Amino acid sequence: MGYRERERVPMEGQMIPMKKSEPLFVRPETKTTSDSNDEFYFLSNLDQNVAVIIQTVYCFKANNDNKSSTEGIGDVIKQALAKVLVHFYPLTGSLTISSDGKFIVKCTNRGVPFVEAMAECDLDVLGDITVPDPSMLEKLVYTVPGATNLLEMPLLTAQVYKPTIHSLPAVCKSIKL
Repeated sequence: MGYRERERVPMEGQMIPMKKSEPLFVRPETKTTSDSNDEFYFLSNLDQNVAVIIQTVYCFKANNDNKSSTEGIGDVIKQALAKVLVHFYPLTGSLTISSDGKFIVKCTNRGVPFVEAMAECDLDVLGDITVPDPSMLEKLVYTVPGATNLLEMPLLTAQVYKPTIHSLPAVCKSIKL
C-alpha cells in the first residue's frame, strides 16, 4: 500500500509527522443480494429527521510489547471488514434522495474507503481520547477531501492508525446515517 507525503499533525502542542495511505475500497468478501447495483435501502423516519455524522475511535492494546504484533493489523482489519460487509452491504453504497424527497441508501457496492495511517509517536501523545476533541478526531478518522454534504460522503469509512513505535493500534471509523 503506497503512502502519501508526510503531513505534520499537531498533537499535544507538538507537530508529529504522520503519513496516510491512499484510500482503497473494501467490498464484501462474497456476493451479496445487491450485486445488481439497483437496490435501495429505505431509512426509518428517525433516520430521516436525525441525519448525523458519527466519528469514533477504538484503541486496542497489542498482545505483547514487540512491534511484530501490530505489523499486519491493516490486513486483518480489511479482511474482517470484508466479512462484515457481506451482512451489512448497504454500508458500501451511498446516500441519495428519493423521488419523494426522503433519504435512501442506494446499494452501489462501491465499497468502504479504508486508509492506513502511521505516525512516529506513541498513541499516548494524543492525550485523553475519552474527551472529545474535533481537531484531533479529524486526523484519526478518514474524511473524503472536498466532500461538503452528506450525499458526497461514504456511509462508512475506516482508518487504521499504526504508531511506528511501541503502542496501541487504533481503528477509527465514521458512520453517516
